[in-house]
Amino acid sequence: MSPPPATIPVSVIGGFLGSGKTTLMNRLLAESPARTAVLVNDFGEINVDAAVLNSGDGLTFELANGCICCSMADGLASAIARAVAAGPARILIETSGVGEPRRVAEYALLDPALHLDLVVTLADAANLPDQLEDPLVGDTVARQFDGADLILLNRVDMAGPQARDAARAALRRLAPGRPVIETVRAEIPAALLVRDEVTIFAAAPHGHHHAGHDRIFHPLTLTDPQPFDRAALNRALGRLPRSLLRLKGWVQFTDAPHPQLLQWVQGQWEFGPDTRDHGAPDQAPATRLMAIASVPGLDLAALLRGDAD
Repeated sequence: MSPPPATIPVSVIGGFLGSGKTTLMNRLLAESPARTAVLVNDFGEINVDAAVLNSGDGLTFELANGCICCSMADGLASAIARAVAAGPARILIETSGVGEPRRVAEYALLDPALHLDLVVTLADAANLPDQLEDPLVGDTVARQFDGADLILLNRVDMAGPQARDAARAALRRLAPGRPVIETVRAEIPAALLVRDEVTIFAAAPHGHHHAGHDRIFHPLTLTDPQPFDRAALNRALGRLPRSLLRLKGWVQFTDAPHPQLLQWVQGQWEFGPDTRDHGAPDQAPATRLMAIASVPGLDLAALLRGDAD
């Protein structure tokens, strides 16, 4: 009797907007000796995460313009099929910042070519308590811990003692008995996130109270060939409204030849190196940003250009 065919291990990385998923994915890719396929989903028209991930094998499969858990049939299914056809040693799936890792993991279990390795959810230590109390996003954030095998309480360096204690208490309530590792910039040995056996979910599923992410979260995009003044943009970033949850992409400055990667989340931001080393789309220098808001109708250009004069 011949042995059953080997299956491909799948790990799902989830967490709310700005929690550090892409940073963790890049760490896993940098440390993995195996040929790894990466499935990436951004909630919007510009898939920033796919552009900044470093899958050296060219096995990055994008699922843009929608939440990965809202488009199983025509999004995730086809991407998994393409990834499996490429013959990787393992598959990493990064959900969107408003996606539910458990739903994606459950889908992976349906494919006979795959077995589920691990479900990891990241939490932002500095902002988790406020996120959970937010009437618009709190339920979404809470559901992301359903079925997580491991939780990374990330960005602990950005949280004061009170916020850290509140985040720890919230995770004990949301995911009792689940291991929690506190991290800075998602720094954790890749070996801790790879297992050989099929994962058994640690928590019973909640009902999928899916009101429609397109009614709860509102994607915004800005493409602008006019460069930004650095000081003026920093002032604008410092006064963005709380209803803007996440902002990321590439900014062309007046004092730099190439766009720089911007990562902004709830009043904190940083600029990365120029995008020649980060796989940005090959096109004329321009600002290309995507954002997620909890209310409709925000004018991203006005918010960022308001201090330009």
